[in-house]
Amino acid sequence: MIKRKMSLLLAAVVVATGVGTVTPAFAETTAQNLPSIYRAVPSISMAEEGDDFTFAVTAKDYQGQVQYRIWVQNLETKEWSELTNGYSEAVEAGQPFMPQAAAKLKAGKYKASIWVKRAGQKGAKENKNGDYDNYFTKNFSIQKDGYFANRVNLDNVEIKDSYTVNEFAKIVGQDNYKIHVLNSKGEWKYDPDGYETAEDSSDDIKFVEPGVYMIDVWGMNDNPTDAVKKQGYDGFKLKIVTVTEAPVDEIPTFEVITADTNAIPMQTLVQIKLDTTTPENYEVKVAGTALELRTNKDGEKVFIGVVNKTLTKDQVIENTEVTKIGDEDKEIPAHEIVTVDTNAIPMQTLVQIKLDTTTPEKYTVEVAGTALELRTNKDGEKVFIGVVNKTLTQEQVEAQLVIK
Repeated sequence: MIKRKMSLLLAAVVVATGVGTVTPAFAETTAQNLPSIYRAVPSISMAEEGDDFTFAVTAKDYQGQVQYRIWVQNLETKEWSELTNGYSEAVEAGQPFMPQAAAKLKAGKYKASIWVKRAGQKGAKENKNGDYDNYFTKNFSIQKDGYFANRVNLDNVEIKDSYTVNEFAKIVGQDNYKIHVLNSKGEWKYDPDGYETAEDSSDDIKFVEPGVYMIDVWGMNDNPTDAVKKQGYDGFKLKIVTVTEAPVDEIPTFEVITADTNAIPMQTLVQIKLDTTTPENYEVKVAGTALELRTNKDGEKVFIGVVNKTLTKDQVIENTEVTKIGDEDKEIPAHEIVTVDTNAIPMQTLVQIKLDTTTPEKYTVEVAGTALELRTNKDGEKVFIGVVNKTLTQEQVEAQLVIK
């Protein structure tokens, strides 16, 4: 059951993670009508060599679009290099944004100089490296690969790039998490219920408006140190996501493949094929009789059933009703992981999932983003079968299983 959630300014988060506003004392004085850096936070708190490291930024003091550029100085060698490849694309000043890094940093201590300027205009200030309107500096460190091996594993946290309105901010991972979300108005949403598994946290925050958001995932493993407990998190990971309006579902066209009145006296055997790649998302009825989704001898997914009256093909067409299966009131059935086989195919995992329902065709099953196919196994049971392009344990399959 979805818990009641709270939406308020995340003052505690700002203090705890530093995912807040920058301290004016560290920023260059802002000229009137020039953008300045309002927020600059490492994209991942426990950065190691090889990570895609950048900063999550927003700007202030300007109405309109801005661009960002990031330089880094190795504090040991004193050498400067560019983390980005020139200025970023133009984005709204208040919108959370992560400039794409063009280089990966070696282990060491660094200082970042994060530039911002009005989009499409020459910056008001300039040095030998280029022009800018304002900048902000921040120190950070990159550790050697494996340095955080005994800490929460943020590399395995999977966050989607995009969501739709009324969808929850779901993540995938093997540890315990808190999820926080920042919108372009600078407002935070968060779940105050404490750390949960990725699955349990996936009904914490619902996106109710389209826009650009920053998801801030705090991680905590099962054996945190006293220092980690005091800090409130073991590590955090940020990602910018886009939320769009949910598409309006169009009912696909259909083809009557079979309308056979000879197979069964006084009845009609019907086969109907929908013009869609996801027929499992629809229900088909003919003259009030619900058809069952099956795979025919040609390997096509078709709806098959027997109508308790004799119908011509034209009458079947006239009496066919196709409806979208709604998700709002659909209960997700319990499941059983029948097979997790990493030996059948090198570096891959063969998975079989059985749902506790008489209508599995009304559901979709994914493991680690791979959609499984509904088939009938050798025991005559309907199971979802597929090959995931990575090796997974049964616990990992469970953690990365999505049923809709």
